[in-house]
Amino acid sequence: MKQSTLRKLVSAVLLLIFVAIFSVMSDSFMTWRNVNSILREVSVVGLLSLGVSFVIIGGGIDLSTGAVLGLSAMITSKFVTETWIPIWVIVLIALLVGVLAGLINGLLVIKLGLSELIATFATMYVFRGFVYILAYRERGRLITKTVTDAQFLSIGGKIGGIYYMSIIWLLLIAAGYIILKKTRFGTYIYAIGTNRKSAQLSGINYEKIKAATFVISGVCSALAGVFLLAWQGSAGLNSGSGMEFQAIAAVAVGGIVLSGGRGDTIGVCIGSLFMIVIVNGIYKFGLPTEVQTIVYGAVIIIMSIFDAVYMNMSRKKLIVNKKAGAGQEG
Repeated sequence: MKQSTLRKLVSAVLLLIFVAIFSVMSDSFMTWRNVNSILREVSVVGLLSLGVSFVIIGGGIDLSTGAVLGLSAMITSKFVTETWIPIWVIVLIALLVGVLAGLINGLLVIKLGLSELIATFATMYVFRGFVYILAYRERGRLITKTVTDAQFLSIGGKIGGIYYMSIIWLLLIAAGYIILKKTRFGTYIYAIGTNRKSAQLSGINYEKIKAATFVISGVCSALAGVFLLAWQGSAGLNSGSGMEFQAIAAVAVGGIVLSGGRGDTIGVCIGSLFMIVIVNGIYKFGLPTEVQTIVYGAVIIIMSIFDAVYMNMSRKKLIVNKKAGAGQEG
């Protein structure tokens, strides 16, 4: 069985185990209301995970996704509450904020030669700083303003009992899978993530592909910000704070190797569901928030160890097979 298939299978089985445990321990866990709530929550984290998965498969990392979400939400809130600009134009502006954020990250990495870790860690603070600059103030004090525009809030609504954001997230998961698995662009992302130098020697334009993955991450983060604002009705100073780590944890659970070159969006879907189910269960049983943070770190560690052990076993098996083949030829 392929490693990617096994990883998704392991994650799916773990997801089902936790769902079964929480269902037995809480009568309210498997109600339609709670399931729909989980789907709504997972669509926000899932969009961040989807975007960052392109960067990670390409051999990079993006720590600024939560801050881009917060910045997008704050800018959208300001436009909705303080202008008469049409809602569709405001949403487009929010997505352009994501494009710009992605381009900034890409340029820092490509043109200035900064590592993805340093570049996106720095922009995380820069983008978060702009959130504070744009925040609502009254008599010199920071305040939170509620969005009351019905047309905008309808973005966070439902159709057929299912939230729009859940539907769009699932559609983008499918689109992401097709892009990665069925297009030349996707092949190039895998190639760069597997071996950048070999990819460049084969004629792949590393700079364009790398920049494109950061732009995809930025757009997904901005879209998540729009949905979060439409859902909650307000943008706070800490909107999206810490979500970048939820996204990375979800990616790790879903079988995308953090060193790059492997994984797909089906794994992202499973991993995102896994993380939100865990968080939902933590809240259901009244466990402290600290447990949630520990879970994120523990999940990344466990899954990374699993990948390392499995890859080591695969290498040893390959060496044994080669030796056996050479022995038979001799």
